[in-house]
Amino acid sequence: MRKIKLIDFLKKATLLLLCMVIFSIPISIALTNITIGLALIFWLINKILNKDLIFKKTPINIFLILLILVSAISMVNSSNIVSSLGGMQKLAKYIFLFFIIVETVDDKDKLKRIVFAWILGLSLVSIDGFFQYLTGKDFIRGYPLPVSLWKMYGNLPSPRIKASMHNPNDFACYLISSIPLILPLFLYYTKRFKKMLLGLIFVISFFCMFHTQFRGAGLAFVVIVILLSIIKKDIRLAILLLIFLLSLPIILPKPLLYWLVQNINPYDFFIEDMGRRRHWQTALEMVKKHPFVGVGINTFSISYIKYKDIKDPFVGFYAHNSYLHLAGETGLIGLMIFIWMLIVITKNWINFYRKQKDKNLKDISLGIFLGWLGFLIAGLLESSLQISNLAVLFWFITGVLVGISNL
Repeated sequence: MRKIKLIDFLKKATLLLLCMVIFSIPISIALTNITIGLALIFWLINKILNKDLIFKKTPINIFLILLILVSAISMVNSSNIVSSLGGMQKLAKYIFLFFIIVETVDDKDKLKRIVFAWILGLSLVSIDGFFQYLTGKDFIRGYPLPVSLWKMYGNLPSPRIKASMHNPNDFACYLISSIPLILPLFLYYTKRFKKMLLGLIFVISFFCMFHTQFRGAGLAFVVIVILLSIIKKDIRLAILLLIFLLSLPIILPKPLLYWLVQNINPYDFFIEDMGRRRHWQTALEMVKKHPFVGVGINTFSISYIKYKDIKDPFVGFYAHNSYLHLAGETGLIGLMIFIWMLIVITKNWINFYRKQKDKNLKDISLGIFLGWLGFLIAGLLESSLQISNLAVLFWFITGVLVGISNL
């Protein structure tokens, strides 16, 4: 009897800790890591008590094994073994988190608790970002509002919200992964007070995302709304999106508008000459020199100076592209494994969505999938998979997305 009660306690505690993980991601990476550690301990004790030491079978288990292997092999080219070992430790943490979620969130009620904690965290950090925009400082960590002066446009001030996160791009990646969660619920499921509440959360969070000025999030949002319009067969969304895009010349911050006018070519608009373009060239040089297994996991910024162009003024930067960053560190083999895994996850979700009869569960899963997709699209312009709290967010969403198919 005591063993049964202990197992029940461990399951409930693990679920609570997972709720704390998704809630704390935009607030404190230290708190996030502590809760992941505790969840791992409780989960392992539970498996030992149940004499179940085998990981749950999922469609991507083989890819996770292959990612571990190619990451380990990449260390033969590492310029800093200590850093690479740290990268392996992070990868192990993300994979453990994935399995904890898949095995713990095993019914609709637990999924709803995760979603509630997620929306609660989104609400808090969005209000914090809005507060930062109005007052010049966020109330969670006291970070000042970043204001860039665009010298090429007459030193125009350009405030970019980051709330309690490290920088505006990180905040935008979090928002574009979380906002889609509430969209299907707001538009197609909730009524009256809940609909008004979700609508308010959407407005505030979208305001914050817009004022991060991260172009990757904007691109992802357009794709997400188009997909949502197609999947739900709702032409109203496409019309609203078109109206929004046509109004951009009026509502865009002046520096960004000037940048758009002077860089009509989409490539020039998204990939500036003295930033991402340099970082991407460095990543491609790494792939050119080590095409199969890269320069070593978790060593991109360390190896940057060795592979950069002589005219590149930057040192120790990330690639500002998750996929080039991954290819630089683990080679084309690592990148191919990862992309193949993403394709399998997408196919798995599509099969689930087509067969699912529960409307509420379909809308929740649609929001989660679109958020996951938003993260991946934003990753085209930011190394979001390699930034600690955002990497946790990706693997958390991936765990929920894969686990949903078992509900």
